[in-house]
Amino acid sequence: MSLLERYIFKRALGFSLASLMSLVLIVWVVQALQRIDIVRTSASAAGNIFWIALMLVPDLAAGVVPFAIIIGAIQALNALNADSERAVIAASGASSAVVVKPILALGMVAALLLLVLSHVVGPAAQRGFYNGLRTINADAITLFLQPGRFVEIQDGLIISIGAVNGSTVDSLFLSDLRDPTADLTYFAKQAQILQRDQASYLLLIDGQLHRKTVADGATSIIQFQTYAFDLASLKPEGSDDWVRTSERPTGELLFPDLNDPDYQSKPASFTKELAQRFSDWLYPIAFALWALVVAGHPRTNRQGAGPAMVLGLSGALVLKALGFVSLSLVDRNVQLQLVVYLVPLASIAFSILLLYANVNVSDLSLVRRTGDAVRAIAQSGAALWPGASPAGGKAGRR
Repeated sequence: MSLLERYIFKRALGFSLASLMSLVLIVWVVQALQRIDIVRTSASAAGNIFWIALMLVPDLAAGVVPFAIIIGAIQALNALNADSERAVIAASGASSAVVVKPILALGMVAALLLLVLSHVVGPAAQRGFYNGLRTINADAITLFLQPGRFVEIQDGLIISIGAVNGSTVDSLFLSDLRDPTADLTYFAKQAQILQRDQASYLLLIDGQLHRKTVADGATSIIQFQTYAFDLASLKPEGSDDWVRTSERPTGELLFPDLNDPDYQSKPASFTKELAQRFSDWLYPIAFALWALVVAGHPRTNRQGAGPAMVLGLSGALVLKALGFVSLSLVDRNVQLQLVVYLVPLASIAFSILLLYANVNVSDLSLVRRTGDAVRAIAQSGAALWPGASPAGGKAGRR
């Protein structure tokens, strides 16, 4: 890259990194800590919460990296216009590639990062997260639950034990009210913490399951010899994979064991996970090109930033929503996995077409009329507040 291209790349990279750190922090605080619904009375659990929450960062980062790219790219392009640098570049006769190349390079770097996160770091972090939850819940049951006391270890999940002998629990009672349609109550003469496939499970032995339907109050009783719970979420066997597809290495998804019970029962989940991992890296490129479409044209600093950021984020949200919808289609028909790749590829092709045709989306009449309507509504709303001054006007002096 030339000196000017490196300058633009560095500015866009700086804005993108700042956006990425802000987005990851916000999502981590709002989402990650809510997902760690583990024993709150355990000092050992409290000490491990921060470490386990860190295991969610790669997955969260993979979700927000494309948005950090489009925010950073648009901010950099708007800054070039605000400083009249973009207009000078155009007036000097420089090709539009001077602006396109660094922004596209930023998208490619982010795409490479997502490939590493999706195929290497992400699965390992997911294994660490769920194994950490299993360990904490196992410790809570065997070390911190006091015999004879009823403790709510999750919202709607209450457990009580009679006695603990190592990894064996006598007289276990478990009430599960998490399902709004049915109340589940488990009684077991004995329960054991066992290891399987590098994970911990709670195995109930010789007991009963009482199921009460909330709608009509009908109760059914099921006698069982063994009943297993995954200690990562305390969900019974069959309600989720023993080893989640998000925890599996990519090689294991590409060449699954045909005798694997998870693969035999849910082959579509393997296809869906692979489609997501191999398509995620396309979104940073699509978002970088879309940023060039909405903010890459030269403007004078008198024209202002315009609707570039609104258009950029709106288009990004629509594209990502379509990506989620296409992934959901794979559950119904694995042959529809092609749609997962077509969504970002179609966006890339559309943006390239607009750039080649030199279409300034921000100057389209529909966009201008929409922007004028929004500003008019905002000014009308501001006028309803006492003492409010019109946009661009000066507040009156006392």
